[in-house]
Amino acid sequence: MEKAALISNLDNLSLITSQHQRLYFGPEFCQYLLPSSSELREALNFARQKRLSFTLVTPFVTDEGLKNLTPLWKVLKDWKKPEVVVNDWGVLSFLRENYPEFPLVLGRLLSKQKRGPRLLNIKDRIPREMWDHFQRFYLDLPLVQNFLSQMGIRRVELDNLLQGIKREPKIPASLYYPYAYVTTTRMCLTNACDQRTQPLRSIFSCRKECRVYTFKLTHRNMPVPLFLKGNTQFFKNKRIPSHLSELGIDRLVQEVEYESDFYPAQ
Repeated sequence: MEKAALISNLDNLSLITSQHQRLYFGPEFCQYLLPSSSELREALNFARQKRLSFTLVTPFVTDEGLKNLTPLWKVLKDWKKPEVVVNDWGVLSFLRENYPEFPLVLGRLLSKQKRGPRLLNIKDRIPREMWDHFQRFYLDLPLVQNFLSQMGIRRVELDNLLQGIKREPKIPASLYYPYAYVTTTRMCLTNACDQRTQPLRSIFSCRKECRVYTFKLTHRNMPVPLFLKGNTQFFKNKRIPSHLSELGIDRLVQEVEYESDFYPAQ
């Protein structure tokens, strides 16, 4: 079982330990957090020094974000077999056409798992077949499998669902832990959160407040707390499935950065 550490901020490279064999570097959820070319080189040099395999993580993007990714591809192509996680169909199409040598991984934003924690509230009120449906996702359909193969996808990324996972493992998968993403948006609720004179849900220049603030959200109808980090909500699930090999999961991606931000060391 390969173990990877997910990092989007160079300041958190110190969280990587000897138990990790791979570095995941980059933002999944926001194009404004994309690293510069120099930051990417620094992360690559760190991985080389620590003898870590390297994966660049990319978010969903606008045309502007796609343009900002261009210098990163030029840096990455000098790395031996650089793996790229794509969370945007446009990015996937671009890489397939322009950088076919990059091993591509379908990000968890595109895996379309049924992540809503409120599913736990209806478990005892629905047929077993429906619960089974909520544990599965479209990536195992033969039509989708053929499409992914044609697009050069060699791996898929999954969240550790509260209701469990069922799949027919035809493509290797990675499992993220201990946080699973629930939903994300281009309108960042953390934007200007420390400016009391500004209304919430407004658009201001990004000051990367998500690297300073994280919010814990609770509601009587939500069976577990949610965590708001930037434009994205997560829940925590520390229980790793015992049958990973049967699920085709051969890589664990530890969100060491999120864990540090959500629960700072005392």
